[in-house]
Parts: sequence; structure tokens; C-alpha cells
Amino acid sequence: MRCLEGRGSNGPACLAKFRRKGLRFCFLSSKSRVSTAKRLQKFAVAARLPPDDRNDPDGPKRRAMEDELRDPKYFLEYLLPRPLRLAFFGASAASCLIATVLTAVRLLQSPALELADGSGPRDLLVNIIGLATFASLFVYDQQQAQARIEERRKVREAQIALGDRELFVNEKGEKMSRLKEVNDDWIIRRLERWGQRDGMPFVGPAKGAILQQLVADKRPQLVVEVGTMAGYSALLMAQVLPPGGRVVSFEKDLTWFLVAKRFMWQANQGEKNAGLETRVGDRVKLEWGDAREVLPRVLRPGRDRINLLFLDGTPKEYLDYLKAAEPFLEPGALVVADNAGVFGAGGLRPYLEYVRSSSQYRSELVRCKLEWREDVEDGIEISTYLGPGPAGPSPITAMMSKEAAAVGTEGSGSPGAAAV
Repeated sequence: MRCLEGRGSNGPACLAKFRRKGLRFCFLSSKSRVSTAKRLQKFAVAARLPPDDRNDPDGPKRRAMEDELRDPKYFLEYLLPRPLRLAFFGASAASCLIATVLTAVRLLQSPALELADGSGPRDLLVNIIGLATFASLFVYDQQQAQARIEERRKVREAQIALGDRELFVNEKGEKMSRLKEVNDDWIIRRLERWGQRDGMPFVGPAKGAILQQLVADKRPQLVVEVGTMAGYSALLMAQVLPPGGRVVSFEKDLTWFLVAKRFMWQANQGEKNAGLETRVGDRVKLEWGDAREVLPRVLRPGRDRINLLFLDGTPKEYLDYLKAAEPFLEPGALVVADNAGVFGAGGLRPYLEYVRSSSQYRSELVRCKLEWREDVEDGIEISTYLGPGPAGPSPITAMMSKEAAAVGTEGSGSPGAAAV
């Protein structure tokens, strides 16, 4: 779904908000998350230590230093990290204290001479001001260090609550925590939190589960998606693809195309993907451009046959997307159209009339809630491309039959007693 079609006040204004706020969050925090993890891992390898430093006696000290050197708020903090500032302020305060004591001793020993010269009282005043200034800066910077420690403690607790940080007990019996590795599961969880927080038009977990079930049942070798956005639905489908399967996803907005590129790269990270023949992110091929024009050029006639087509772009263009993909549809292919409920009487009306009246398709509407909104009804239109071959059971009927068979198997207690 695209905000261009709008939901009242959530129309073009919300897309502008995503570009100002959401994409900045997406690029900066995701880049920092992976680069920080890689820096720590390289450090661990160089020191011949495990990446989590669970047996490193100097780990707390090193992490405290890393906390001070990482992510400074101001440019000056790049040049003068807190340890250097504290050393400078402390040494300056000590110097002013010594000078104050020496000046006071001279005044007490020969007050007449010092007062006549005038330098004694002036030096004493300057040293007292310097002592007060540098001592105040030293105390303030120390308080800021404690505040940062408290802030990072709250961040760790929030990460644990969100599932991004895991707890473990080291050999000394101390309870510690570490960040989970970045992989496709981590990216999906993060996109779901982003979508929930800012109302991003991703398909959401409920629709995502339907998509994954369709892909798992269909076992397609080629899935084509129109409307990549951040790559959330593409990753969900890629996770359950059969061996050799791939997703080709089209996005015409260059900014979102680059965002999805970044997330696909991150989805390839972690030990989970290291043992796979094809990493999850590598199963998705991103294409930049309008699918109505680019799709016929990217797919090879006679060789690339679409087994599942997922339409999640601009609703009023769904019919054009389908017409561009029809020459590549395999008989029996599924065509899944998002937001058939909220836009059914608007931008999606020509598309719905076409697939529901054409003899080439058999369509069903699966009703569900709008992503992140339990108070708004929506739906997914699932159409089976009949082509020249005979019509088989609809995808929804097949799913219901499979579930009924599973229930019958559990109820009978015998695998052979499943209803057909």
C-alpha cells in the first residue's frame, strides 16, 4: 500500500513524514547497529577473545572506554573524549589550587609588599576563579558520565524487553547481556516495531503470515512483488521459499529502493545465514523502476514463469501491473493484491472488477484487519490464474482443506485417518 492513495489525514503528509523521520532512522540506526557489532567482533578476533567477551577480565573497562568514544553528541567530543576532558579539567583545577595556596602564603608572609605591588590579590582572585571554574567543569562532566551510564542501562533493559538483547551467565556466575546478531529475523522484528510506531504501510504480521502460508503451500520458483518499500514482505516470502526459489521485487521510489538494499544486505548477516546454501537476502533481487515498464524488460519471455505475483504498489495501478505481468504468469499462478478492503471501492475497483469477471481468474477475498489498525477492516484479494489449463481448487479452499486434514489427523490419533 502506498500513502499516495491516502487514508484521510494519512495521505501525502505521512509519506513526507516517513522521508523526514523514518528513513533517517532507518539508515542511521541500522548502519550503526551493524557497524558497531562488526567493530566489536573484529576487536575480539584481534585479541583472541570470543565476540561476547564473556571471559574477558578487562571487558568492562574496555566497554566503558568504547561508550565514551562511540556516538559523541557534538563535534567537540570527537576531539576531546570524556576521559581526556576529565584529565584536563582535573589537572587544571589542581594547578589552580596549588597556585592559590602559594599566592595566599606569599600574602600572609609579606602582606605589605604584595599589597603595594598589587599582583598578589589579583593573582589570588584569578587562581580562585580558575579553581572554581575547572572544578565545576570536572564535577559536571563526571555527573554527565553517570547520566550516560544510567541512560545506557535503560537502553539495555529496553533491548532485552524487545528481544534484541539476550541474557547469559558467565563462568564467574555473573548475569550479563549481549546484543543478538543481525540477521533476517532481527530485521523483520525491527521493521515491525518501526511499522507499529509510525504506522508504516508494511503488510504487517497478520497479512505476512498469510503470505508465508501461500508461499509455503505453492512452493514457487519465481515470486514477483510490485512495491518493495523497505523489503518487509519480500523478506517474509524469501524465508519460506523452496530451494532455488527467488523473489524479484520492483520499487520505483529510489529512496525506498536504497533502504531495501540496505536491509537485504543486513538480512544476510549472522551465523544463521552462514550455514545456508543461499542466504535469505540473496534470494531477493531488487529492481528500481516502474514495474509497468521495467518488468517486461527484466523477465525473459518463455523462460521466466511467475508462480506468485504480489501487488503492493499504488492501488490505482494494480490493473496495469497485472497486465504487464500476465504474459509471464504460469497457469495456476497466484495473484495476491493487498488492501482490497480499504481501497476496494476506490483505486482498486477496476482491478477487482477485472479479476472477478475475467474467465482467466478465479478470485476470493480474504478479510483481515488493516496493518497496525485493529479498528479498520481490510482484505487481500487472492486470484488464481487459470490460463489454458483446467481449473483446480482455489488457494483458500486448499489451505482450509489442509487445516481440516490436520485437525482430523490429531482427532483420530492415527495418520491414516485424515479426512480428504
